[in-house]
Amino acid sequence: MGPKSRAHALVKFLVLALFYGDHPLLARRCGGTLRALWNTGQVDLRIGLNEVSAASREILDELLPGVPREEADPQAYKYPMLRRLLAGYHGDATHLMWFDDDSFLRPGLDVKGWLQAVSARAAATQGTLGSVYTMNLDAAQQEWIRAQHWYRGRPIPSPVRFNTGGWFVAPLDLLRRWDWPEPALRHAGGDILLGALLHQQGLEPQQFRVGLAINADEGLRESAAPRRGVTEAPEPGVQRVWGDKT
Repeated sequence: MGPKSRAHALVKFLVLALFYGDHPLLARRCGGTLRALWNTGQVDLRIGLNEVSAASREILDELLPGVPREEADPQAYKYPMLRRLLAGYHGDATHLMWFDDDSFLRPGLDVKGWLQAVSARAAATQGTLGSVYTMNLDAAQQEWIRAQHWYRGRPIPSPVRFNTGGWFVAPLDLLRRWDWPEPALRHAGGDILLGALLHQQGLEPQQFRVGLAINADEGLRESAAPRRGVTEAPEPGVQRVWGDKT
């Protein structure tokens, strides 16, 4: 067994995806990707449904029959649903692979070959994988980071580097160690905060975008999908500081 095969054997993904609302085209696009990954027999899979319409549900029932799911109506928002999906999993996966419903694998991709490639990369890094972005932090955001239980006194960079939240990979033991995502998070800011958490632990987000369309529009342009769901108004606590940043 060669080096890539050994790396692949060390990694198993729990693939999680969140579907929202009445968007059957997105349900089919992302659902088809999940089905292709599921068909490899090499991943575990769970899905979250936030206020999903009958049309979207019919597509997911067709593509992913019997796949464990969490449902919320009214919606539970992104990060509470992610926490529910993680809490309900008791398998042997080593890494989380997350999909927003407007993220998917590009058409014509060799899915097994792609899965082997991302497994090798995941085995070689202690941080996260995904598309790397940066964001400048204001004084209130930096002070919020200093107050967190995972803050280790390292200087806070501004801009902070992070993997955008539409698709990313993270070691499950890292998420469990720091009880991530932050329980107070609802919809926005989680990807930026995970980047800040990584930095405090001496880790960094790594670039991996091969074969992916992340938060993509019909032209497959990254981070160009129409905004949906909720725009969070300033509130007390974490949302007041981070707002609707992502």
